[in-house]
Amino acid sequence: MESLINTAIRARKGIIPDKTDAYRLFDGAGDGRDGTFSDTFAGHWLGSYRGAWPDEVRASGARRKSLWFKRLDQENKAAPQCAEGDPRAARCTVKEHAVRYLIDFSAGYSQGLFLDQRDNRREVMARAAGERLLNCFSYTCGFSVAAAVAGAEATTSLDLSKPYLEWGKANFAANGIDLGSSEHYFCRGEAFEWMGQFAKKGRRFGGVILDPPSFSRAKGRGTFRVEKDYAMLVEAGARVLGKGGWLLACTNHRGLSARAFREMVREGLLAAGKRSPSLEMRPMPPDFTGEPYLKSVWVET
Repeated sequence: MESLINTAIRARKGIIPDKTDAYRLFDGAGDGRDGTFSDTFAGHWLGSYRGAWPDEVRASGARRKSLWFKRLDQENKAAPQCAEGDPRAARCTVKEHAVRYLIDFSAGYSQGLFLDQRDNRREVMARAAGERLLNCFSYTCGFSVAAAVAGAEATTSLDLSKPYLEWGKANFAANGIDLGSSEHYFCRGEAFEWMGQFAKKGRRFGGVILDPPSFSRAKGRGTFRVEKDYAMLVEAGARVLGKGGWLLACTNHRGLSARAFREMVREGLLAAGKRSPSLEMRPMPPDFTGEPYLKSVWVET
């Protein structure tokens, strides 16, 4: 009998886009085994698990370059451990819609690219040509890089972490984008503060991306919680959105329903004076077969 993971791998054939080698191989309960997830990053596998180590992932005969495991533990977010192959393979480059991203398994709990945002990055690419984009909570600037490759006039990436912004600059370089001769900006600091400054200066963007962590704490502002503060975040983003612009609002907060999240987005838009926006919820990529935890709302103003 074919193993669950091999069945899942076979099922991915035909649903992964061309020029893409980073995606979810096996998705927990959606593929028949709750608490176990497996992703591939250009042939380097990352297994995430709760409880016992997923021997079925290790025993799979599918070809791979290396195998890494990390425990799904919110209290102890340790970097993955190499279980097979050369530990020096911790760093690699992946492709998604032909865009190159730098991955580092040794960097910590997150590896540099959130694979569940693949379809949203593709949509950003489809909208980016000639636009000026604001990417809040940018992490390693994945949305910004995708937009730049697709012809965005300018991108502005905001994040509290200087190392992540430097990682983002390296992603731009990996795609042959010369930051010295282009309008791509990297701003370290708190998103509300930056958007407030942009609004006061009359700076507007054709697209705004809001993908915050469920909880964060910023110096001078206190805490941000998606379930109580997201409408206020959307309001701030909408106030720097140019006429006819679009906004992408996302959250991976599992305790917030899609309906409740949509209403929070609408509330923020109304507070910013956007009276008749168009809101469209988008599903997760098809290789994510388990819980639809990522909520994505595309807004047209």
